[in-house]
Amino acid sequence: MKRIIFSIFSDNVDTNHVSSSDYKLSQFKKYKDQLKAAQQAYANKCGADYVLHENDWTEYNDLQFEKILKLEQYANEYDQILYLDFDVVPTEKAENIFEVIDDSTIAMHPLERNLSDQELRWILQDDTFNIQNVFVKTCAKNSMLILEDRMGNNNLYNTGVVYGGKDVIQSLRFAERLDYMKELLEEAKEDSLFPVEISRNFSYNNEAFVTFLVERYDIPHTDLPLHWNFIMDQRFPEKSDIAYFLHHVNKEFEKSFT
Repeated sequence: MKRIIFSIFSDNVDTNHVSSSDYKLSQFKKYKDQLKAAQQAYANKCGADYVLHENDWTEYNDLQFEKILKLEQYANEYDQILYLDFDVVPTEKAENIFEVIDDSTIAMHPLERNLSDQELRWILQDDTFNIQNVFVKTCAKNSMLILEDRMGNNNLYNTGVVYGGKDVIQSLRFAERLDYMKELLEEAKEDSLFPVEISRNFSYNNEAFVTFLVERYDIPHTDLPLHWNFIMDQRFPEKSDIAYFLHHVNKEFEKSFT
C-alpha cells in the first residue's frame, strides 16, 4: 500500500482574515522546523511518504480549498492519504492511523455546536456571528442541503485532519463540484430559513462544502474520536494526555515543543 501524509504552509497568508493574525503567522515561522519534523517523524513511524507544500498564497480560503484539491490529486497516486493542517502535532503515543482506521471511509472529527434558544437570542441581539463560526458554517451547510431536498444534522467536519483511501476520496469529486457548491451557497444566502444575522455570514468554506458532500451523496465516513484531532482552543486550551494529534488552533506551539 502506498501511503502519504502531507501538509500545506504559506508564510504570506492574509493576516486580516478572522482566522489569521500577525501573532499566528509569527508562531508558524518560529516553530516551522519543529512542526515539520514532528509530522515527518510520524510519517516515518507509519511507513508513509511526507510532503510539506510551501507557497506564498495570501488568500486564506484558497489555501483551505487547496488541501482538499491536493487530497484528490494524491488519490490518483497513493492508496491511503492523510492530510494534517500544519498546526497539527502528532504525539509519541499516536497509533498508525493507516492500520487502525478503515480506509474505505473518509475519516474526520465532527464538531457540534448546539445553542440554546436563549444563547441564540443573545448572539443575534449582539450580532456577533462571523464567517468562521462553527454554528454559522453548519447553518450554511444545512441551507445548501435543504435546497437539494435533503435534511442535514448538527455536525460540521473539521478538516484539520482528513484520512481515507483513494476510492472514497475520489468519490468526493470536490474539484468537479466546487463551482456548483459556490452557486448553491449564494442561493442559500438569499433563500435561507435562518435569520439574516446568520445567513449574511455564509461564505465559501471547505468544511461546510466537504460536510455537504458527505451528507448529500451519502459518502462512507468515519467520525474520528477526539484523540485523533484534539483541538486546542478557547474551550480546551491545554494539552491532553489522551491526544494522538494536538491541533493547535491557538498556535501556542510552545505547549508541544518546550
